[in-house]
Amino acid sequence: MKVIPTVILLVISNTLWSQSITDALLLAQEDITGTSRYTGMAGAFGALGGDLSAIADNPAGAGVFNFSEWGISSTITNNKTSATYFSRTTPQELSQFQIDQFGIVLTLNNFQPESDWTKIAFAFNLKKTADFGSKINALGTNPNQNLGDYFTYYADGLATENIEVFENETVTGIYEYLGNNFGYGAQQAFLGYQAYLINPSNENDGSNTFYNSNISQGAVSHDFSSEYSGSHQKYNFAFSAVYQNKLYLGAALNTHQINFEQRSMLRERSSDPDSPIQSASFENILNTFGTGFSTQIGLIFQFPKSFRLGLSYHSPQWLTLEEEGQQALSSEGLFESGLITTIVDPNEVINTYPTYRLTIPAKTTLSIAYVFDKKGLLSFDYRWSDLSALAFTTDSQGDYLGQLNTSIKSSFVSQQGLRIGGEYRTGRIQIQGGYSTSTDPQKSIQDPIKVLTAGLNYDLGGSVFGISMARQTKSSTRPLYGEGLSSTLLTEQNRMQFFLTYRMKL
Repeated sequence: MKVIPTVILLVISNTLWSQSITDALLLAQEDITGTSRYTGMAGAFGALGGDLSAIADNPAGAGVFNFSEWGISSTITNNKTSATYFSRTTPQELSQFQIDQFGIVLTLNNFQPESDWTKIAFAFNLKKTADFGSKINALGTNPNQNLGDYFTYYADGLATENIEVFENETVTGIYEYLGNNFGYGAQQAFLGYQAYLINPSNENDGSNTFYNSNISQGAVSHDFSSEYSGSHQKYNFAFSAVYQNKLYLGAALNTHQINFEQRSMLRERSSDPDSPIQSASFENILNTFGTGFSTQIGLIFQFPKSFRLGLSYHSPQWLTLEEEGQQALSSEGLFESGLITTIVDPNEVINTYPTYRLTIPAKTTLSIAYVFDKKGLLSFDYRWSDLSALAFTTDSQGDYLGQLNTSIKSSFVSQQGLRIGGEYRTGRIQIQGGYSTSTDPQKSIQDPIKVLTAGLNYDLGGSVFGISMARQTKSSTRPLYGEGLSSTLLTEQNRMQFFLTYRMKL
């Protein structure tokens, strides 16, 4: 066996991006996370307040606190994901432990009897808005598409002389040149050509712009794995004022931090023993990181007989993001000299993409609640957000992001959700239960996203210890790759989370 190493080491600025509809939806997702009481009631706190995590939904809730308080929460997550690819279903599992909530609220009472403003409150809360951690593994036989189709898609239209390595040139130099002048697609063509997955239709013509796959047409076996990690953190700074002990008004400024990594590998093997390329492996690593900000306003009005109404508006989230990508491609092919392995080393490839902006649409929440004296309560939240308005923008030129925004508008719809929560109190014990259901923003998915929750909190006097659980079921579809090899896989996610919280009055 002969091994031909091809090593690429560079940092470039491409004129094309690697974002997809799948990435946009992932970055816009919002999980039910936070304190044990909040999660135990499925986050239905818009008309209640009085909880550190609830302040991040409706800042008016900070004024409901009677005492200053701080709290911290941790989460144990078990994520089971089944991927179905050409009628074959494969399960995968990921477990992790994290600290994902910390908050503090300071209340100041107004003891002047002539004033209608009875209290103000300042609050800070760190909340994990979304946890990206998951694994998928898809096994199946694809009768229609292979990696040769993927690389041919990007190569067609490029002159062969642009993806050749001539005397006094290097793989690194050509790869960098293509990235800076032609973009991501040209780099894909170059990798496929260097790994012998594609050949020019006319090998003797440097101006040739048509290519053929070196993988025989017919069924190929695919083993696709993908692991996601990272989170969307929200830092919430809130202020609330109380008018006549009935009207609670609040406003907040939020900063956002995104850290997201996706590692994927596709292993492919041809079913044809005479195929020039017998097998190939394609690895991609994408790191997305950035910051952003948003604002919120909200109110809670307490009617007689313990009936409460809440209304909050969360502005769009304006995120500024950067990406770094790494790729690797290897193949085994039948040539005159025997079986040849061609390798592109993944650890030496770094692509730096242009900074871009993502706008996550605004969200409105209408809430009602009823408090049964000191025995318990019942609460409802209705949420609405037009996720078809997700939009990528950049200062750089190019129409790729415009095309992506058009695809988002045609693929996504408004998302509506209902959260229901209840609590029963007996002595020092508080028992919570909740249910959340929301429509999937993808037009192709009819099944709602469902979350079932329960919690138990024990009052220790000056502090509270609580535990809760949440079980989420969610379906989604995604293509293997955006172009060329776009066969879809269906994922079914079952997430079980346990939340531990300790809160103390100050």
